[in-house]
Amino acid sequence: MKKISIIDIVEGCNMNRQSFYYHFKDKYDLVNWIYYTEFIVTIKDLSMSSWEILEKVCDYFYENKTFYRNAFEVKGQNSFSEYFNEVLHSILAVHLEDVFKNKKNVTFYATFYADAISVAIKRWLMEGTKISSKEFVDLIKNAIYGVAKYLMEED
Repeated sequence: MKKISIIDIVEGCNMNRQSFYYHFKDKYDLVNWIYYTEFIVTIKDLSMSSWEILEKVCDYFYENKTFYRNAFEVKGQNSFSEYFNEVLHSILAVHLEDVFKNKKNVTFYATFYADAISVAIKRWLMEGTKISSKEFVDLIKNAIYGVAKYLMEED
């Protein structure tokens, strides 16, 4: 990803730089747009549980693992990693409002889970996706439910 230049992109698309910059701030903005149009738009109107959404996210990354491994390697402003975390945070915030009714700290919880899940997804992708997306989501689910169950039994 770092090695691909805007010139490479515009030449591959038979367009000029001015047209590219009319639509995108930089090549990282293009990656974010690809994720949005290929994935986010497809799940936007579907009524799914948080777990189903997470599984769909992981299925999508699994099917496009080479592209997103490269996308996640880029760090910093406008990076896909930053964008993905923001998207995940937004999705979780909506779903956690139902879980933590009348709680003022929903934003904290959404940030906590978005950070944890995005780091886990990045690690899973970077380490070669040795398990399926379904197995991966089941591990996350078991980790969250296991801790919750343990904490409930402690009280």
